[in-house]
Order: sequence, then C-alpha cells, then structure tokens
Amino acid sequence: MKKLLFLLFLLPLAAPAYAYRMTALYEADVDVENQLAEDRMAAVRTAMRAVLTKVTGDRFASQRTSLLPVIENAEDYLQQYRYTRDTGNNTGNGETPVTGGLTLRVKFDEATLNEALRNLGVPVWGKERPMTLVWVAVQDESGRRLISMEQDPEYIRILDQRARRRGIALIFPLMDLQDTSGLGVSDIWGGFRQPVMEASRRYQADAVLVGKVISSPSDIWEAQWTSYIDGTASSWTTEGSLRDMVMDEGVDGQADLLASRFLGSDTSDRTATISVEVNDITAAGQYARVLDYLRSLSSVTDVQVEQAEAGRVRFAVTAHGGQFAIRQAIALGRLMEPVQDVSGNSYRLLP
Repeated sequence: MKKLLFLLFLLPLAAPAYAYRMTALYEADVDVENQLAEDRMAAVRTAMRAVLTKVTGDRFASQRTSLLPVIENAEDYLQQYRYTRDTGNNTGNGETPVTGGLTLRVKFDEATLNEALRNLGVPVWGKERPMTLVWVAVQDESGRRLISMEQDPEYIRILDQRARRRGIALIFPLMDLQDTSGLGVSDIWGGFRQPVMEASRRYQADAVLVGKVISSPSDIWEAQWTSYIDGTASSWTTEGSLRDMVMDEGVDGQADLLASRFLGSDTSDRTATISVEVNDITAAGQYARVLDYLRSLSSVTDVQVEQAEAGRVRFAVTAHGGQFAIRQAIALGRLMEPVQDVSGNSYRLLP
C-alpha cells in the first residue's frame, strides 16, 4: 500500500510536460441526512459555494455579494447529482469531510457556470494550474523532523485535502536518499533558501512551499510559511489551538498567492484570437502534439492553422482572457519555451 501511495504522488512528475490539469473543479461532495428535495436544494447551494472557491481562486468567493445570485440559483447550473453511502474511508473531493453517512455528489455544468461568472465580471481560473512542491518540518511530541508519507501520512492528508478544496495541486518529496542527503530539518528550521531550492530542482515544480510547524507546551500550534514563486519569496505565520487549522492556513496562503500570480485580471466574457507561432516543428507527430495541446487548454475555444512552413507553424488561437490566458497556460505546460520577438507570442517546441 505504501508503494502505491508513493507512485500516486509521483504521477505528476512522470507525466508528459503539460500543465497539471485539475479534475473535479466543478464537483463537490456534501454530507446530507436524507434525500428530501428541500434538503437537496440546500446541499446543492453548499456544493456551489465549494466549487466557486476552486473555480475563482478566491477563498471568500461564497461571501461575495456579486456571487449570491449564482449560489441562490445553484440548481440552474446543475449537471448531475447522485447519492452515495460511504463506508467512512472516503474523503471525497475534500470539500466536506465524509463521515461514513449519506453523501450527495454534485457536478455543475462547466460552460454555463463559467459564462455566468464572466458575465458578472468574475475571473475564471482555468484547469491548468501550477504545481507546488511542499517541504514541511514539524516539531511535536515525536520530536523534530521533515514530514514524509511513510512517517506522517496524517500531515500529508491534511495538506492535500485543503489543497483539493482550494483547487491547487501539491506534490510531496520522496524523502529518499537524494532528498535526505541534500536537505535536513535544520535547513528548514533555519530558513535557509539555497538548500531548499537545490533539493527542489529535481521535482520541476512551478512553486515551492516551505513550512515550519510547532506544537507548543500550551497546546497552541504555530507555523511559519514561505512560498517561492518565480524567484519571489513571500512569508506569513499562522497559529491556533488546532493543528489542522494552522496547516490549512498555510495551504490557503499558497493558493491565494498562486491565484494572484496566475489567474490574471481579464474578467470579460468576450474571446480574443491571438497568433501563436511555434518553431522547431519538424515532424508530423510534433505538429499533432502541439495542436492537441493547444486545443486541450481550458481557456481555449478554437485553434486554426494560419500558416505552415518548414520548421514553423503559426496557429490562430481563440481563448477567454486572450493573450494573458494563452501565455500562462503555455508557460505552465512546459511543452514550449518563449522566443524573443516583437509580438511576444513566438515559441520554440522543446525536445
């Protein structure tokens, strides 16, 4: 079982060089007591609140006055629902803890909900999301250590569940010989940046989150967090009487930073068409790979070939959010790298 869990955490690293596509962004699980229609309507609204947090990147989305009509009319966006009876082992999608009772699984229509949000001037965060590598050092009754899946599955579960609720992707270090020889708990405790960045390089993540979590004798949990995104460091602290809340705040802070960095501010419901030139395409398979990738981006509504010649293809890409959305998605995908030119929309296909 432990080997399987390690393999699951490795999947994002072993996948093709595309951006990590979040699944279940438009789905949520809600615990319910019965299957009455009135209670189902209330549960659907609860599910909508959870989905809005993930889709907008805003942890306070459910409290925004502008979004109240969407929440109150949540059933208008309902695509499907079903009841499940859980055994108590299932954590669902992380929106609401599953207790082993009756659960309502709700899925909203992506296109309809996105259109409504854009009409309200609310930016929509596409499915292509940056990956965050998480290093956490803990000091509790078991001593001081770097957490790992093998020794600290509960800490990993807390972080991962909160990340699912926020719609972001976390990966965790293997803590194998390469990791443990390159990074020690003292490096995290001392706040040393260089060894963290060196140890993180092998994982090729888009961001790194470092946490130092302490359980004090007075039953107060404290944590210090530092996020590294594009070479910029941001730090914050959290404290409280519950370990889970302190760690949740660490993930929430990271999700807020990622949304502000990658979501952008284009809130219009119109689409824009941008010419994207890709160089170093020398085979039919490479052409198909680029075309399939561009069409797979959640913000993209259409891709057409404008011009093709030896080693270069120019695509007309239509997307919500226009140039910003396209650039962000391509940057996360690691399939192409930008080439300096006047338009800023020229790329080179990576090997």
